[in-house]
Amino acid sequence: MQKPLLTIGNKNYSSWSLRAWLLLKAFDVDFDEQLIELFHPSARPTLAANSPTGMVPVLVYGEGDEKVTVWDTVAIAMHINEYFTEINIWTGISKSDTKAQTDSQNRINSAYCQSIIAEMHSGLMGIRSEMPMNIRATAKIQPSSACLADIARVENIFADCLKGRAEGSFLFGEFTAADVFFAPVILRLNTYARASNLTLQPITKQYCQTLLNHPHVQAWQKAALEETRIIKEDEAGTILSVAGILAD
Repeated sequence: MQKPLLTIGNKNYSSWSLRAWLLLKAFDVDFDEQLIELFHPSARPTLAANSPTGMVPVLVYGEGDEKVTVWDTVAIAMHINEYFTEINIWTGISKSDTKAQTDSQNRINSAYCQSIIAEMHSGLMGIRSEMPMNIRATAKIQPSSACLADIARVENIFADCLKGRAEGSFLFGEFTAADVFFAPVILRLNTYARASNLTLQPITKQYCQTLLNHPHVQAWQKAALEETRIIKEDEAGTILSVAGILAD
């Protein structure tokens, strides 16, 4: 099978690109990466050739009549789980472990994992609109009640998933697609929470540090800090400081 090509946007800003990229990296999918500039004319030919929606991320492989195109991060996750991984992305357990795959607790975890991913995909608009991902920045915002309600909901999810688990655990013990989909939320909290005087629960802070310590998350952050383009639409709040190549 031809190595898939993942087209993504600016690493400092593109949260959905991060989700697809981190999913492939974390579950050992060998792929090529193509980076485009979000909202820039230079990206149009690439998107026209590969993305039916004109958006990123998009995953393609194969040629001619056998070309496979997968767009939208949830669809990419489902496709990768079906065709590319030995690990079930919803549970973090090997697909060859048939006993574990049929275990009732793993079925419960799989359902929970898929449900919170769907909730993230379709909701939490307060966080997404008021706290755009901006990895290089530390910024202060005045969150609305909708944004605060979303943060509370996310903290409840983390507390429920991590209840009774060891410090440093992922949401379902093993690393799963849920950790992938909430990674950009962690990076948003890292940008805005402390600077905006938002008090996070201890278990949220603990999980934030676990995700920030993940080697693939760190690799993405490192690449983001090397970018120079500023997209004004994603520069929310009052920027207090900037890290990386654009640091003062």
